[in-house]
Amino acid sequence: MGSTVSSHENVEPGKTLIADVASAGELMHAPRRLRLLAGASSVCVRDPGGRLIWLETDRLSAFTDVDGQVRIVHHEDETTLVPRDTGAEARALASLDAFRAWIDARGESAPVPTEPYLGRPSTGLALSTEDGRSTAITRDLETGIILFARGRSLQGEFELQVRSVEIRETTADEFAPV
Repeated sequence: MGSTVSSHENVEPGKTLIADVASAGELMHAPRRLRLLAGASSVCVRDPGGRLIWLETDRLSAFTDVDGQVRIVHHEDETTLVPRDTGAEARALASLDAFRAWIDARGESAPVPTEPYLGRPSTGLALSTEDGRSTAITRDLETGIILFARGRSLQGEFELQVRSVEIRETTADEFAPV
């Protein structure tokens, strides 16, 4: 916690990208559904009921602890808290860089055009790790988010799928810690 959020280059200030994400296979907490919210300098993951799992803004980080309490750490604080669940698989879909970091990708193939996914212009890409695991992804050309990923984690096969994508005006509660 306490790291700065890289700007999500395809989300205009004042707008929020909202993606409903489903995970399956050999991932911690899978199968489950999550809601990813990405702003120009914020990323948030909530459960389908709206409960905060993880929030990272340019000023603070927040998460819901195992006891159900929301913990907030301002970036200038020296405090280090370790959350049980960060919704990492949903956060990884926010951008190609976030996904590459999540799977620790060392190499990637050249992009290949694919059929539109969810009616959105897309491109395909294969990412590989140093130990030879490979993940095929579909990336949204307009927003830059990862719409679909199928690959192998250290535990086994997994799949991440965005079920819907929406871009709308940011509301005050979307990037609030509660």
